[in-house]
Amino acid sequence: MTRSPTELDLRDMTDLSDAEVTALTHLEVTHEQEVFGGSFAESVETWRAGPDDKVLGFAFYLHGAPVGMTLFKRPPLSPDWVAADAASLHGLKIALPWQGQGLGHAAFRLSVDAARRHWPGLRRLTLAVDAPNRPALAVYRRYGMTQMGSECAGRQGPEYRLNLSFPP
Repeated sequence: MTRSPTELDLRDMTDLSDAEVTALTHLEVTHEQEVFGGSFAESVETWRAGPDDKVLGFAFYLHGAPVGMTLFKRPPLSPDWVAADAASLHGLKIALPWQGQGLGHAAFRLSVDAARRHWPGLRRLTLAVDAPNRPALAVYRRYGMTQMGSECAGRQGPEYRLNLSFPP
């Protein structure tokens, strides 16, 4: 398939070389984004530590260079409020130089579609997002995610838990 030079490319992290994985650890987000969702290096370490059948990592590339990543977890590695037929999304990140260009929307869509192919029995996607993180909320709500209950206490303050159901 021929890709447009501006089209975001998704790669399963298990297909990356050691050097490519290391390159992800050097990407940066703002300090506030690190507080809410961790650094790229922390996300890579979480992916490395998780068993392949419970943690799925994707890297995002633009023009052949890494620009972001995300993780999906299945129970029991997901938070305890995540149902057995669901996966939870963790730390969707787009590096600083590429933020504000709509890549978060594309990254979310691509990674959710890939997670569904990887785990065909997946019936729901859930995530927690810090209440003040308006850009992330816009991405998730635009994709059709709905709020589960009211605002609740999270790791860094108030957060929303969002859900997206998939047809059987």
